[in-house]
Amino acid sequence: MKQFLFLAITLMLSSVAHSQTDDTYKGWKKGELDIHFIYTGRGEAVFYIFPDGTSMLVDAGDHQASVPMTDPKPDLSRRGGEWVARYIERVNPAGREVDYMMLSHFHSDHSGSASLNVPKTEGRTPDYKLVGIADVGESIIFGNFIDRGFPNYNYPTAINDSHISNYKNFVRWHKQQYGAKQEAFKVGAVNQIKLQKKPAKYAKTFSIRNIAASGEIWNGDEQGSTTRYYDLHPDNTKNNGNENTKSIAFRIDYGPFSYFAGGDLTLGVKDTNGNNINLEAKAGEACGEVDVCKCNHHAYKDAMHPDFLKHINAQAYINPVWDQFHTQPAIIERMLSQEQYSGEKNAQPTMVLTQYIVESARKQHSTAEWLKRVGPHNGHIVVKVYNKGKKYKIYRLSADDENMKIQTVYGPFDSKQ
Repeated sequence: MKQFLFLAITLMLSSVAHSQTDDTYKGWKKGELDIHFIYTGRGEAVFYIFPDGTSMLVDAGDHQASVPMTDPKPDLSRRGGEWVARYIERVNPAGREVDYMMLSHFHSDHSGSASLNVPKTEGRTPDYKLVGIADVGESIIFGNFIDRGFPNYNYPTAINDSHISNYKNFVRWHKQQYGAKQEAFKVGAVNQIKLQKKPAKYAKTFSIRNIAASGEIWNGDEQGSTTRYYDLHPDNTKNNGNENTKSIAFRIDYGPFSYFAGGDLTLGVKDTNGNNINLEAKAGEACGEVDVCKCNHHAYKDAMHPDFLKHINAQAYINPVWDQFHTQPAIIERMLSQEQYSGEKNAQPTMVLTQYIVESARKQHSTAEWLKRVGPHNGHIVVKVYNKGKKYKIYRLSADDENMKIQTVYGPFDSKQ
């Protein structure tokens, strides 16, 4: 019976996907929400184009890891940040000008690693390495910077490492050079991230709710009240805590369409009685059901907990990867299964689209049912929301070159709400 159910769901998924081997991605149009999961194999980067053309880059990692990394794409002739910048210039309606740069949390696979052997600026006082976000900033002009630590970078504990010092030095210079603004992410706020082009046109249909940052989580009420979970027990700040638990999380709504992103949000802290609190689950509860969810912590074995999934109940989960071990069969199967979801089941089979699975892993799991549902292709993933948020499609684009070649299209899907 279980094998029959997997076969039935696999056939259903095949019916909503078709290859487009000769087509190229046509790009954003007015009224559409595009979410680009940019693959480099060096770190995470997600680029958003909102319905009025406002744009936002969240993260741009360039990382040197001790674990086996996935294959670099297109190749290693350029640094990860350079590839990200070139991608943005291809798809951004404003070219080099991007309205927002958000850093989800302070890890180098999201910000860029200062330990990499890369060029350093000269005469910018202080100088910094051209890596990750700073590398993107050599080509792209940002209007606003948002992170969880500004201005003091000391909550819930002091933030001190070379990667973040490099990021801060870059932001300081960029603000001086281009007049960019900077502010802290405000948990519980609605539309801190504002539409910049035609806000009035989409005021009733588009919004962004800030859900979590620095272990502070919105309580889910209209007043925007929050709870600072790191303050509940003194053990929470010993050894600085886990940076992943402090990740920024937000929800986007466009008409009936909804989307969640939570950086590397995972694990938890202690409450006043010393009991463990799952912050990932708390953020999921505050957010509620969505159509599309970016996987927390690359869908690693400590993330995408059942208590998170039952609240999110997404139609599609998108997993940005750079580490070969980000392919976790048990976690993918958990997301694909509908057994853990509360409430109404998804009308369409749940999808998990991961950016990259190395060939050795594909061979190892060649007979696994989950691999058939994840799909045969690697590369960039683009979510396109249209018809005032009522419909969306998901594209897989080849990352082998910069031609934006479409490999597969999933959908169209009806948004849930």
